Amino acid sequence: MQAYQSVPCLYCGATWNPPGAQTCAKCHNPLAAAQPVYAAPFAAPQVVPATAANRGFYRSPVRTFLFALVASDAYLVWWAFQLLGFAQRERFPKSGSPWWVLFPFIDLVYISRAFKGTAEAEKSALGQTSLPVGAVNAGLILALVLGRVTGKVYGVTGFLLDVSIAIIIASVLFLVQRSANRFQAAAHPELGPSPTGMAGRYTWGEIVALIVGCILTLGLFSADLFPA
Repeated sequence: MQAYQSVPCLYCGATWNPPGAQTCAKCHNPLAAAQPVYAAPFAAPQVVPATAANRGFYRSPVRTFLFALVASDAYLVWWAFQLLGFAQRERFPKSGSPWWVLFPFIDLVYISRAFKGTAEAEKSALGQTSLPVGAVNAGLILALVLGRVTGKVYGVTGFLLDVSIAIIIASVLFLVQRSANRFQAAAHPELGPSPTGMAGRYTWGEIVALIVGCILTLGLFSADLFPA
C-alpha cells in the first residue's frame, strides 16, 4: 500500500495536509492546485544489466601454448587452478575446488575430471568435441613422470628431454584451452568471439606465473647446458 503525500506548501514546505485541503494546515497559506503525489513506501530496485559470464578461462589457445612452453611448472599450476575453477563454475560432474592443484596425485584426479567435463560440455553444445581426453591425460602424466625420472639427466640429453616435456605440456594445454573456448563461445555468446593470437585479458596471476615460470625454465636449461 502506498502512503499519501500532499503537494508541498510553497510557503513552509509542509507535506502532511489532508486530501482536498485548500490551505496549509501549518501556515494557512493557499496550497498549489496540483494532483497529489503518492510516494512508494520502499525504493524501487534498480535494474542491473546482466553481466557477462566469467572470463577467467576464456583466453587464446596460442597464447596458452607459448606461455606454457616458456614458463615451466609455474604456469601449469596457475593454468590448472583456472581450469578447476572453470569446471566448478560450469558444474561439471565431480568437479572440485581449484585448491586441489596443491595436493600431489589428487590434483591429477580433478584435472582429469575437468578434461572429461570440458570435452562432454563441448560435445553437448556443438554436437562433437575436439578434445581427445585419453591423449591429453596420457600426455600430461607422461610429461610429469619424465620430469621426475630424468631430473638428474644433464647435458644436451637433459636439455632435449626438458624441451620435449615442455612441448608435451604446452600441447595438452593448447588442446584443452581450445575445447573450453569452443564450449564457452557456444554457451556464453555474450563473451564474444574466442580470443586468438596474443589477444585477451591478462591477469596479475598469469603475469606472475609467467615471470616465475620463465625464471625457473631459464635455471633449468642453464643447469642442463652448464652443469656444475
